[in-house]
Amino acid sequence: MRQIVKFLVVVGFVLILAASVHSEERGSEMVLIPEGEFTMGNPDESARIDERPAHQVYLDAYFMDRFEATGKDFEAYMDDQPRVHPTITGWYGRKVRPDMSDRPVFGLTWKRCRDYCIWAGKRLPTEAEWERSAKGGEGRVYPWGNEPPDRLRANYGRCCFVMKGLVFTDVGTLRAGNTPNDISDLAGNVAEWVSDWYDKNYYKVSPRKNPQGPEKGKYHTIRGGAWNSLPGYLRSTARYGYDDAKDFYGIGCRCARSAKK
Repeated sequence: MRQIVKFLVVVGFVLILAASVHSEERGSEMVLIPEGEFTMGNPDESARIDERPAHQVYLDAYFMDRFEATGKDFEAYMDDQPRVHPTITGWYGRKVRPDMSDRPVFGLTWKRCRDYCIWAGKRLPTEAEWERSAKGGEGRVYPWGNEPPDRLRANYGRCCFVMKGLVFTDVGTLRAGNTPNDISDLAGNVAEWVSDWYDKNYYKVSPRKNPQGPEKGKYHTIRGGAWNSLPGYLRSTARYGYDDAKDFYGIGCRCARSAKK
């Protein structure tokens, strides 16, 4: 894979900024998150029970998509996979509508998101990888920092209709909401599937190194909040699980890849 490294800052043992790379794999540009340890979960005693206890997690280096998967990304997938069908709305037959080309594809079940990432030469991120990407080593409350959400940082709190997909913003538009290493839309726009099964008590037994989530469960975990979410769902530690057999109007996809093959 061809890699163009833009920057990497090391402070003590904490790697703060990651390198941005252009990938020969399909889909979005990716950002390298270096190996290291971070605090997963919310140490606040008033936090939701499924965000506690806060605990130390060590992750091997990995790549995270800079952007949520878009309509044009999913169109390329369908072009290559004739048996794959379009999502809820946003299509002229099997071609993406021009006004949805750079907006996130939505209405994906967990399995459809997983299959798209595999096709792209990637995988779904683990829940720990997603949270590390959002909060960084310094423990940001939101992906951009500790300031509360506003309309320049995130697409959220809208009501009540998806407007054929036009309620979404083009990926990467709200740059004030980017992480310091330039990952976009981790809060709002569409919520995102991760690979883990959801268990509200998992943090009590989670392993320290590269946790993969429970071995089984009823629902898979969703992260990041959506266009219709309240501000609390945009926090870097917020987590919830839904029935992954349904197409939801607020759920999309972002892929990851291990740095070591």
